[in-house]
Amino acid sequence: MKKLGLFIVLAMMLVLVACGNSNESEKKSESKDSSEPKTVEVKNDFIMSGEAKDGSEDKEYKDTVKVPVNPERAVVLDYGTLDVMKELGLQDKVSALPKGENGTTLPDFLSDFKADKYENTGNLKEVNYDAVAKVKPQVIFLSPRTANQQVIDELKKAAPDAALVYMGVDYDNYVDSMKTNAETIGKIYDKSDEVKKLIDKMDKKIASMKEKTKDLDKTAMYLLVNEGELSTYGAGDRFGSFIYNTLGFKPADDNVKSSKHGQNVTNEYVSEKNPDIIFAMDRGQAIGGQSTAKQVLSNDVVKDVKAIKNGDVVEVDPKLWYFASGSVTTTTKQVDELEKGLKLDK
Repeated sequence: MKKLGLFIVLAMMLVLVACGNSNESEKKSESKDSSEPKTVEVKNDFIMSGEAKDGSEDKEYKDTVKVPVNPERAVVLDYGTLDVMKELGLQDKVSALPKGENGTTLPDFLSDFKADKYENTGNLKEVNYDAVAKVKPQVIFLSPRTANQQVIDELKKAAPDAALVYMGVDYDNYVDSMKTNAETIGKIYDKSDEVKKLIDKMDKKIASMKEKTKDLDKTAMYLLVNEGELSTYGAGDRFGSFIYNTLGFKPADDNVKSSKHGQNVTNEYVSEKNPDIIFAMDRGQAIGGQSTAKQVLSNDVVKDVKAIKNGDVVEVDPKLWYFASGSVTTTTKQVDELEKGLKLDK
């Protein structure tokens, strides 16, 4: 009996020790889990630009990155994304961005970012990698202009610990891709509810414009003016996708050749197509060159075009359209501008 009792006592002691070790192990595991930073998985899926202008060297880029929740140091290379972050009150999370020389490329609505506390990464296409490395970013938001192999490789060298997140839009799914990008920012910064409000605001703005264009018996043409030269965009291209597919304006020409740089046209072409409305964007003004839009659209060849004759030429903000389009907040600004320009905001 004594031996049996001793055996039971020993067995109970072993069980207690095992339980103690198990609890200690669980505590250590919990402690370890709580100390690990929370992350958000983001899938990148875009076409990486090659050197050939015809797109023949473009290739697919796909990966999944882990972004720390609420990162304190972000490099933002896309102005549309920067505007979304500003609207969400995330200015203090931005460490660096492309300002251009003396902040010349920043649109007026992003002028706060000219402040010295934001490191300047150069211009929208040419990145200062030393400036990127200096701020030790946790996340880098890529723009379409920087989505090429050379820039991506250099960014990975300059900031090896940063997650690269692509913020460009898909022109075949323009609105949905903007929403996805905004939702990604919302997940990263725990601002999903606030992002939903921005998306709802954009949706209402677009729906309101489509309601106005639905029965608008007028044709439109988007013209990019660049130091005296003209180009236009079709329904599936950069600016045309937004004007025609998203907002519902009727194109003056249904056969514009698809190109991300637009189709070169002449004054005679504009006169022949005779649009009721012209949306004119002066690229020269955007990049700090000579402004020529008014001069180009006041020559004798186009003076009798309906849009020019009737005063239905809307000169859009080139820095908004050329540098910052493609986000839920800048899209809202663009629609506001068109409504006011065409006096449809009443």
